[in-house]
Amino acid sequence: MGAMADRDYLARIDAHMERGNEHMERGNVLMGQVHEEMRLTREFMATELDSTRIFAQQMIARVDRLVRDNAKAMDRMVDGIDRNTDELVRQGAQRERDAAEAREESRAGRQALLAVIDRMDRFDPPSAAS
Repeated sequence: MGAMADRDYLARIDAHMERGNEHMERGNVLMGQVHEEMRLTREFMATELDSTRIFAQQMIARVDRLVRDNAKAMDRMVDGIDRNTDELVRQGAQRERDAAEAREESRAGRQALLAVIDRMDRFDPPSAAS
């Protein structure tokens, strides 16, 4: 009975080994498919990475150009504002000089008028009350 039991064990082990070999073969096929999918994914990612890099470079170049154009436009606006400010300062200074000159002419005119009035007082006859 012991010999038969050994043969049963060996048959069971052989069947188990056969099944294990089938599983290994199926696993090898699946692993091959996994490796192929990984290779395809790497190729796709490399292609996508390149196209994404190109797209990003194009967008950066466009934004850079827009920023430069805006900076130039703002520089022109600031230059215009500076010129206008300089002109307004110049005109303000001229108005100040004109106003100072007008005040001086007015003061001189008042003094001359008062001098004439003072001289006219000398021509008045003395009043009867004096």
